[in-house]
Amino acid sequence: MKTPTRWMILASLALVGCGGTAASTARMGATQAAIRSAGEVGAEREPTAALHLQYAREQFSQAEQLSRSGEGERAERVLARAEADAELALALSRRSASIAAARQAASEVSEARSQPPPPTAPTPPPTPPTAPQPAP
Repeated sequence: MKTPTRWMILASLALVGCGGTAASTARMGATQAAIRSAGEVGAEREPTAALHLQYAREQFSQAEQLSRSGEGERAERVLARAEADAELALALSRRSASIAAARQAASEVSEARSQPPPPTAPTPPPTPPTAPQPAP
């Protein structure tokens, strides 16, 4: 077992041994992952998503402080709110990207329709059917 993993297990056991007064490390990790995901997809570029991502970051910081001060239950609730805000930021960012892609595709279709069709090669007239030859 790696040393950092041992420390994580010991820290988790210590939290459980203290009666669960600190916020769970699983919830903290899930919230951090949601915040990181929203940031990676570019939530900062979409104003509403950026606002919710900022809320998530602030709430995460608040939850860390609450957890350190022994208010684990309250920290859990704040973490749940932070995770929800991060997931909302992620969804808003993806929605914005989808709308931009749809507008780009519509623009390309409109441009293609406004151009004249390419010239086509004239088709040769059909050849008349041949009559069957009598058998000798």
